[in-house]
Parts: sequence; C-alpha cells; structure tokens
Amino acid sequence: METSVSRFDFAPIIGSEKTDEGYLRVWCRAARTGTQLYRRADGSQVREYRPPEEVQKPESLATFGMKPVTWTHPPVLLDSSNTAQFSKGTSGSQVRFNDGFVEVALVITDQDTIEKIERKDATEVSAGYRVDFDPTPGITPEGESYEGVQRNIRVNHIAIVPRGRAGPEVRLLLDRMDAADAVALPEAANLDQPISPARKPMASIKLDGLEIDLPAEAAGAVQSYVRDTARQLDAANTELGELRQKLDSLQADYDALAEEKEAAEGRADALEEALSEAESTGESRIDTTELDRLVAARLATLQQLAPAFTEDFKFDGIDDDELYVQAFQNLTGNTPREDAAPEYVRGVVDGILAARADADPDDDEEESPEDEGEDDTDRADSTESLRTALRGAGSSSTTKDSVAAYRSQVKENWKRPLTATK
Repeated sequence: METSVSRFDFAPIIGSEKTDEGYLRVWCRAARTGTQLYRRADGSQVREYRPPEEVQKPESLATFGMKPVTWTHPPVLLDSSNTAQFSKGTSGSQVRFNDGFVEVALVITDQDTIEKIERKDATEVSAGYRVDFDPTPGITPEGESYEGVQRNIRVNHIAIVPRGRAGPEVRLLLDRMDAADAVALPEAANLDQPISPARKPMASIKLDGLEIDLPAEAAGAVQSYVRDTARQLDAANTELGELRQKLDSLQADYDALAEEKEAAEGRADALEEALSEAESTGESRIDTTELDRLVAARLATLQQLAPAFTEDFKFDGIDDDELYVQAFQNLTGNTPREDAAPEYVRGVVDGILAARADADPDDDEEESPEDEGEDDTDRADSTESLRTALRGAGSSSTTKDSVAAYRSQVKENWKRPLTATK
C-alpha cells in the first residue's frame, strides 16, 4: 500500500551569474535516480529506490519549475499562505532530465542569500518534495537491493543550504557535480506541525559492515563517494584483466622466441663441433695445385671418351668409372660382366678407341678405290690385338695381367690426335 511521505534531496550548485537587476541565477541538479538510505522517526532504516521512469516522468519534472527557493528548509510545507515568509527566489520554468539528474536554474532575489552564496556560506541546494512510497522490496538493474519504491514525485520547494560541516574531505565531495543524494527528515505525526529548525536531519549508512549515523548532507556525500569508488574499482579491474591478457600474449611470444633461439644455438654448436672435428682430423680444403691436377685429369678422360658418345651427351655428374662402363656398352653393344674389374673395362675401351684412331686417316679426304686393299690389310694387322682382347671380353678367364699386357701395347695411343667419327 502506497503512502505519501516527504523527502529532501541534496546536490551542489553548479554555476552562477548576475542579472541586470542584481539577482543571482544559479544552476543545479535538484534530484537524481537510484537508491537512497533513509532513517525513520523510530530509528529504523530503509533504502528506497527512485526509478528513472519516475524521475523523468513529465508530470514529475513539471513540479520542479516555478517553485519557491528558500534559505534552508522551512519548518512546514509551503503554500500560498506562507510562501512570502520563506521565499528567497524562484526556480525557472526550463527543467530537463539529463544523464540520471534533474537540472533546473534558480533565480535568487534576496540580497542576504545572494551574499551567502557568493561567500561560499551556501554551496548546495536541497529539493523538498512529496512522494508516494510503495513498500515493495526488490533489486535495481545495477544490483542494489531496496525496501521500497518512490513514485509520483511532487516538488514543494528548493532550499539553499550551507555547505557540509563534516570536514574538508566531505566538503570537496559535496562540490562534485554528480554528488546528489537524498535524505529524509523524521516523519512527524502531522506534517503541518513545525519541525524544530535546530534539529538537523540525520541518516545512517553502512561502511564495511559498520553502521554510522551522519548528518544528512554528509551521509549523502559518503554514499556518492562509495558509488564512485565502486565504479572506479570496476573500471580498474577491467583494465587489469586486459593488461593481464596482453601480458600472457607477450609471454607466449617470448617463450616461442626463446625456443627458436635455443634451436638456432643448437645448430650453431653442431656446426662449430663439426668444424672443430674436421680441423682436428687434418681435413682441409684442396689446394690450387691439387685442383688443377684433378681438372686436367677429368678433361683428359672426357677427351679420351668423347668418340664413344654422341655430341649432345651430358657428362655432368657422372664419375670416370661409370663413363667407361657406358662407353664399353656404346662401343661393344654389350654390358661388362659384373665381376669385370674397372681396369679391364678401361683397357677394352681405350683399346677400341686407339684402334679406331689408327684406322681413321688424319684428314677428311676420302680413300681412293685403289688403296682399299692396302688399308684393309693394315687395318686387319692393327686390330689383330683388339680382336684378341674382345674375344676375351665376356670370358671369365680374364685377369688383370692380360689387361695390363694389352694396355702396355697401346699405352702411347692416347697421345695421338683424336677425331670423333659418327
């Protein structure tokens, strides 16, 4: 069941300026959304929730405009019979809801009140209003619990109040533009009866499980400070989590680089060990003289075997023994026996090539018909030893001695100029 109760909000004056008439125009945030802690006349406490939809309701916002401005709260709610007694100015007609706050301009017409504001004797405003209190408990979207809801806000007046007297830290907090909080004067049995001006409204707040009674202004400031600190802590925790993720990523990159570095050092150590081993065994690069000898030997082999191959044959990458085997195949049409010694193969190939060199004329002139008989006789004589060697090429009775004997006969043939014939 809803009941009608009175409430008072406290918020700092945002800025001010003088009019041509000497009046002081000030801007303030007169109310806000969220939860507020109230202390009842019987000493009990209750946290009330003011939903955004209630604060920004057009009917409620309209009650903030064109209302009397007083010096501190009057002992009674204002009406046409007593407004002139307490009014020090009026609120403007332009009222807006912005980021959870009700913002309104005030015009102070009383010179004494203007001087107090300019001397900083008064730095806050406090809206006095009536609300319908719904005692249904719940939890706000931000996760705060409450014991009731304020509905149908109806502003009665807006008071200029002195700055808080709970010390410099509280004063600084009260100077913040977003430090708007609400407190309640103890409900009297009859709201029309005056409330003693000497009796300051009090409120209880709980910090770290400790319940503290403070003046209403100080309680509101502390509540704002706690909320601000909680928001800052949440933001710091979020930033800390992001930094930890970045640190984990950088650590992973560092570990990968460390593994790669270790692998590279291992390869370098292996190469250095191999080099040291080569130096210890006396291995070294071939000197220039040895290289020249090897090149000359290779060229001599290629020159010797050139007539046994076609002009487009590629000798690259084939060692001398294999070249002699292929030359043997090209010249005889047969493959050497598997047990044939390389010296035997060389001897046969050298012999055939030497015989061909003896049989071919030194120039390119064609043989005359009359010389054919004589050449055949010479060729038969010159190849007699070759034919003898070929008859034993496929025989298992061949030995190194017979090859050496044959090579001894033709060992000087390589010196003759070679003419490759097709």
